[in-house]
Amino acid sequence: MKYSIWIVFLFASALASAQSRIHYIDNFENNNNGWTLMNDDGGTAKIGGGTYTISCGSKFISYRFWKPIVIDANNDFSIEVRMKHIEGPNDKMFGVTWGTDDWKNSHSFNISSSGKYKIWRYHNEKEIVSGQGVSKAISGRGGANVFKIAKDGANVNFYINGNLVFTDSFRAFYGTNTGFMVESGVKVEVDYIIVKHPEIKINLVTEEISKYSKENMGEGINGKYSEIAPVIAPDGKTLYIARNVKTDYTGYNSDYEIMYSTQKPDGSWTPMKNIGAPLNNAKDNVVIAVTPDNNTLLLEGLYNADGSHKSDQGISVSHRTETGWSVPKQVVIDDYYNRDVYESFCPTTDRKVLVMSVERDEGFGEKDMYVSFLKEDGTYSKPKNMGPVINSFDNEGTPYIAPDGVTMYFYSYTQPGFGSADIFVSKRLDDTWTNWSTPKNLGTKINTNDWDVYYAVSAKGDYAYLSSTRGSVGNEDIFRIKLLDAEKPEPVVLIEGKVLDKKTNKPIGTNIKYENATTGKTEGYARANPTTGEYKIILPYGVKYQIFAEKEEYFALTEELDLIKVLEYKEVKKNLLMAPIEKEETILLQNVHFYATKALLTLESHGELNRLAETMKSHPTMVIEIHGHTESTPGFEDQLMKLSERRTESVKAYLENKGIAPERIKGKAFGGTKPVADNTTDEGRQKNRRVEFLILSK
Repeated sequence: MKYSIWIVFLFASALASAQSRIHYIDNFENNNNGWTLMNDDGGTAKIGGGTYTISCGSKFISYRFWKPIVIDANNDFSIEVRMKHIEGPNDKMFGVTWGTDDWKNSHSFNISSSGKYKIWRYHNEKEIVSGQGVSKAISGRGGANVFKIAKDGANVNFYINGNLVFTDSFRAFYGTNTGFMVESGVKVEVDYIIVKHPEIKINLVTEEISKYSKENMGEGINGKYSEIAPVIAPDGKTLYIARNVKTDYTGYNSDYEIMYSTQKPDGSWTPMKNIGAPLNNAKDNVVIAVTPDNNTLLLEGLYNADGSHKSDQGISVSHRTETGWSVPKQVVIDDYYNRDVYESFCPTTDRKVLVMSVERDEGFGEKDMYVSFLKEDGTYSKPKNMGPVINSFDNEGTPYIAPDGVTMYFYSYTQPGFGSADIFVSKRLDDTWTNWSTPKNLGTKINTNDWDVYYAVSAKGDYAYLSSTRGSVGNEDIFRIKLLDAEKPEPVVLIEGKVLDKKTNKPIGTNIKYENATTGKTEGYARANPTTGEYKIILPYGVKYQIFAEKEEYFALTEELDLIKVLEYKEVKKNLLMAPIEKEETILLQNVHFYATKALLTLESHGELNRLAETMKSHPTMVIEIHGHTESTPGFEDQLMKLSERRTESVKAYLENKGIAPERIKGKAFGGTKPVADNTTDEGRQKNRRVEFLILSK
């Protein structure tokens, strides 16, 4: 009986008692489903006339012909294959392979035309035989044999031509590949393959698939070989990729170089440019993250002091300097190791958390997702497995943490999907980074039955960028897709501006820090461009922030930003001013506040006063005079003068409590006699309620 070729990935909930249905079927009328075709000394494989004819040549002991077919191994399932031995020795074997990663980690059910059967697997290249013997049910050469592997609860039954030949306990899968195996010199014809199990529910991110389709970014971005690992700067204006630059692409041991493109005012992109040394060297070079200011890059691999390749394992950091990018330096992760050849990483925007895809001894499968946390000494903690909701028996990888610090995108071979590697999204549920929402598939506008990985989103959330083989010019290409609101991460705010000298208005290249204004907790760091002073920061909602720059011989005027109320994505322009520490310089403490009509400092004032105390400790001869000001209200001059006196004393007392000697702190109250703004408006009166300090001696 012939079957029409069709693949169904059903969307109804799977029930334990549900009757198994056809999940995958192929009768090889054509090769729409992408089976291997070949004709060389490794073997032959062709499709036509309703058969898949395959053989293993003299180059190999055996050969496996497979493709990704996702089987839900948590439920009962069956794999049925009919094949016929047409050429080769009767004692050589052929059969079915499933739940397979590669030959090193594979399951097989084989027979020979001499009547023998073998149920066995490779695990890390070690052969493990579950059962073997002789069966009269096996047809000899030229006769058809129907294989059936059927999981029933905790057991798996193996049938030949309807006869049970062996029962084994269920063994966990190594991967998602299913197909056929033949030993050297053997040629077989495969008539069909049928996979059955209860319906698989693909948990989509939205019930209605996005109305937008992903678009190939074109020849300016993509070449004739491979482009992978797109990293979009949070402002959406610089795109970094890794391009295979070998002229003879083989797909193995390929050398990737970092390329970048910038967005033009009309929205188009410049042709890719090579970022050059020291970021590119003779081995694979890949950007894994860029800070919002576009002044710091995290890179895969380790570098020597001269920029040459040191190791493929681990990550490094490079900063933009006045003369170009610095030689990358190793980012230290406690007890870091990876059993796999490949690895992938992504930090949060503030770099306080590092997520990685690596294979470690405590994993659930092959490459799992792990998390490390930034320590006070600048290193990261020992990787911690992120748990079974995210991780499975197979590979999970290319993590991307959105700027909101909550939404994670990653690929999985095991989560119910459309074939091969699909991209999923999950939300972090607490601060342990091991508690996640059930991953959701991004749908058929993103995922195909080919390789879909490396998903990244700009801070605005308007576009996502990914690497895919489907519809590519070369091997892998870079694509982008416009996102609906339901598909976007949580909204954030992009802060941008310049760090400037308050007196000269000249740019300053230095470090920037942002804190929780209520708790004083450091939320992250940024770097201003060493030439232009430009900076950019991404801030999630839910916190009131204080932002300031740090540089010796300067005191920063702190900017406060209230993002407690969650709204929508927006961009804020805010320059950060730095006052030079010089005699006779008057500096505004613009985030020192008091409760209404009182001299009691608010909690938000402590951070700035703490910085003033630290500045005075680093300048032990410095003497200052605190100036207290209020608004001006006719008839209340005396009360306001006394209020400014009490507030001045509160600031002095705070600094003394932080270890500053009383003789180094003078005080003067001005009440409302020195306004800097119009007292007839609320905004003006707010500006007039201020505290300043005058540097009397340095």
